[in-house]
Amino acid sequence: MSLQNIIKKSVINKILFISLSGAVVFSVGSVAIYYVVFSNEQTYQLVEQLIAYAKAHPLNFAMLLGFITFQATLIPIILTYFLVKTEIINPLNDIADRMEKISVGELDEEMKIDREDEIGNLQESFERMRVSLKVIIDKLENEQL
Repeated sequence: MSLQNIIKKSVINKILFISLSGAVVFSVGSVAIYYVVFSNEQTYQLVEQLIAYAKAHPLNFAMLLGFITFQATLIPIILTYFLVKTEIINPLNDIADRMEKISVGELDEEMKIDREDEIGNLQESFERMRVSLKVIIDKLENEQL
């Protein structure tokens, strides 16, 4: 089974793959940035100044590092939010909307099944239920005539 098929078959595999890919890209980018920064002699003078500032103002320096760390963690949090929203929440909301329509008797609209993962399995099951309900209601209506 190819990597693409493994990723396509599971929402959690998709999230894991995107997260790991982001970590690899971030790591490679960091190495490149660190190389450029630390291959310059002026960088060592800046580091010495930062160390001197940290010794003189430890609380301010700790707050600065905390702020930088917070900013760095926001990026993966925001990316994860949008990934979960587009890959899980939006499709589940679409299914819930279809359920609401079926609950008021709208059985004619077919659900589009466009995934092969767990959400796709749920869409398929829901579509089979819709078709079964339509058949049962049609049979009941024909028996009453």
